[in-house]
Amino acid sequence: MTTHWHEMSALSLGRKISQEKINPVDLCEYFLSRIEKMNSDNSIYLRITRRRAIAEASAASKRAKRGLRLSPLDGVPISWKDLFDTSGDITSHGSKVLENRIASKDANVVTRATLAGLVCLGKTNQTEFAFSILGINPYYGTPPNPFDKNLRRLPGGSTSGGAISVSKGLAAAAIGSDTGGSIRVPAAWNGLVGFKTSFGILPLNGVLGLSTTLDTVGPLTKDVSDAAAIYTALSGRFGEGNGYGPDLNGLSFKYLKLVLPSNLVWKNLDNGVRQATELAVERLKLSGICMRKLNIPEFDEVETLIAHFGPYHASECHALWHQDIELAPELVYPPILERIRLGGEMSASKVEATKQMLMLLSKKLHSRLRRFGMIAMPTVAISPPSISSLEHDMDKWQKANVLSLRNTRLLNFLNCTALTLPCGKDNNGIPVGLMIVAPAGSEEHLLRVGKALEPILKCNV
Repeated sequence: MTTHWHEMSALSLGRKISQEKINPVDLCEYFLSRIEKMNSDNSIYLRITRRRAIAEASAASKRAKRGLRLSPLDGVPISWKDLFDTSGDITSHGSKVLENRIASKDANVVTRATLAGLVCLGKTNQTEFAFSILGINPYYGTPPNPFDKNLRRLPGGSTSGGAISVSKGLAAAAIGSDTGGSIRVPAAWNGLVGFKTSFGILPLNGVLGLSTTLDTVGPLTKDVSDAAAIYTALSGRFGEGNGYGPDLNGLSFKYLKLVLPSNLVWKNLDNGVRQATELAVERLKLSGICMRKLNIPEFDEVETLIAHFGPYHASECHALWHQDIELAPELVYPPILERIRLGGEMSASKVEATKQMLMLLSKKLHSRLRRFGMIAMPTVAISPPSISSLEHDMDKWQKANVLSLRNTRLLNFLNCTALTLPCGKDNNGIPVGLMIVAPAGSEEHLLRVGKALEPILKCNV
């Protein structure tokens, strides 16, 4: 059976390049051709960086022939969310308000990826200003979830186009951002691995912001090995050790402990989500992994805090973008505009009080995790609703947005790193994710755990 290039992992493509079985220029043209055929409405990719992609692929081809490859990913084509600056290209944050904004230089992480030989195919669609988890963008179009052929369902956001670019085979991997779940939710709904890194561990220079205290950068990939390799590239660390990033092998289940929260995150799940995640947990238990239920009081305290003060990062978004937005507010989707304007009404004292309380809660949770092990929990409580049911109904939009990001945003507020893994499908054939959570700074250990759990969870996919 022939495996097409768009079905292969990023590292598998890299190996074929190193063996001179794939020419990076042919690979680039292959993906560009698929994008041209499947992105006719520009709802997945907002802009293609064809000239840059061909130039980077040509350089990768020459290096491969000379045995001078920069990394295991040299010559592999990926997509970038429309909030990463790429020199000379428009970076609009998914908004018509910024559609004429041209970047003067690459974002820091883009530079690092380029130095590892990754090929930039273009900029993918997102929720405006990255400020919604659903993925609806009425001005640039909303790319539908590809797993339901009969109903146009939400893709997940805010890295909507990035997730679809990988799930439909229009990129080997995607780079997105995560402020409250914007990598993990679309990854989960599209059957992908989504990696939320710790705040500050990857640079945000040249990355258009939503929150100055919560934004993080990370990959959406076909498997954990790809996530680890791309994380290594974004860290600028290829060439260290064995040159392939962290060693993901050899983890013994004998020493692995996972905590199942007994509060909040397993409540109000769609039946299909519940069935898939509970089956995944049972398979992990049967594999000999030590799992225990435990109340995580910090989860409830975060929910109470945010319900009382509101999502404080709205004030940061307002500070970053209100001047641009108020020049043409009619160009901003009403629920996004409302959220940003509400941020302008938050007092500095309340915002700072919220941050200080979250810092204390984070320390308590991290201490708990060091004692009892990593957390395992459903990534998203619900399956993606239809686009049409929410796009023009603000009440339904708000309810779906809150429930969709309920589980993921806890880990941003509590300064954790998290990895969502495909663990099955719901009754409609939509993928479901199981999320593994660790304290900030535990990226490499989390990736090792994810690699060990991946083959067990894939049995359900």
